[in-house]
Amino acid sequence: MGYAQEIGIDGPVFFLCAAEHSGDALGASLIDALRAVYPKARFVGVGGPKMAKAGCRIMADPTRHSAMLLGAARQIGFWLRLLRQIRHELAAERPSVVIPIDSPPVNLRVARAAQDLKIPVCFYVAPQLWAWAPWRIKQVRARVDTLCCVLPFEEEYFRNRGVNAVYVGHPIFENRPASGPLVPPLPEGNMKIALFPGSRRSEIEANLPVMLRSVIVAQGRHAGTVIAAAAADSDRLWQIRQAARKASVKIDIRTGCADEIIRWADLVLTVSGTATLQIARYHKPMIILYALAWWKWNLAGRFLIQTRYMSLVNILAGRELVPEFMPFYGSPEPVVNRTLDLMAHANQRQEISRQLAEMTDPMLTFAKARSPSQRVVDEIRKFMPRVDVGGGRRPEQSPGTSGR
Repeated sequence: MGYAQEIGIDGPVFFLCAAEHSGDALGASLIDALRAVYPKARFVGVGGPKMAKAGCRIMADPTRHSAMLLGAARQIGFWLRLLRQIRHELAAERPSVVIPIDSPPVNLRVARAAQDLKIPVCFYVAPQLWAWAPWRIKQVRARVDTLCCVLPFEEEYFRNRGVNAVYVGHPIFENRPASGPLVPPLPEGNMKIALFPGSRRSEIEANLPVMLRSVIVAQGRHAGTVIAAAAADSDRLWQIRQAARKASVKIDIRTGCADEIIRWADLVLTVSGTATLQIARYHKPMIILYALAWWKWNLAGRFLIQTRYMSLVNILAGRELVPEFMPFYGSPEPVVNRTLDLMAHANQRQEISRQLAEMTDPMLTFAKARSPSQRVVDEIRKFMPRVDVGGGRRPEQSPGTSGR
């Protein structure tokens, strides 16, 4: 018997949890895609301003509290309180599906809370267990019904370990590249360098000084070098501006136009993370760094990391396609020297651009066929009941074995 429509009159409730700026953006796109299928759906959860603008009732905005490695210890109290609130909200709302987005240290706990209430979990952005913390595979297998992977090799990795995983494409490639000039326009010069120092206060504090040292030397060696920086929000803009003033460096700092800054640049200095794929999408040569105190690396980091390379671009390439300084500590001169080297050799920059195109174009083609958000919605729909023409309700096709 055919199906007439999905869900009842009131529509489903979806709970989303995003702990960082990047997850907030993914959540907003996913809400838009879900609303196209479920116009009467309600959205509640944890996230930032983009999810709120998309129509999600936000319990708390943790994007201001995000941290990495040992810095996360300072946020334990905040997260413990928030997790208690999330459990209460899940019990009260009984959402149709819980959708944790990235941030596995937090969201695997959210998945556990949903599991305890027997609410399906569709986890968006697979934890990078192939790089670090492989022991968490048991948690993923037990707590996640469907794992949506954003890197091509991840589906096989997780399926071989008993997880119901599906490759949905990387959300960086979901939207068409930006085009057209900014108003006011970015500065023009003989060499244009973009800085992506991170979205967290701690990241900027650690990495921006190295970047500033590099561009100060670059401007001294190459007349007409101009600098622009991408800021995640107004707080980070203020932080970058203060650091630039202290270093006496003129930087054009913008929020909300990362794509435009990348398109403008000849060379990008960036921290590790999703931003590296965003830059690779435009085939722009880059230098990747992530500053970390040597004692933190030797105490914890070197025991956690399982891969030869640490940046997504080089992991996907299987080689050092772009220079990476990770972990970075000590003298900034290696970064400065590599910056000067790439500035002086246009042929090197062109070759990096060519290889970035070879790596990213297949991922872009996959995302164009059906967007990552639409593919995630396809997986979520498998948990949803349908109403057939006879008025009876029945679930959609099972998403697969969850391992619970």
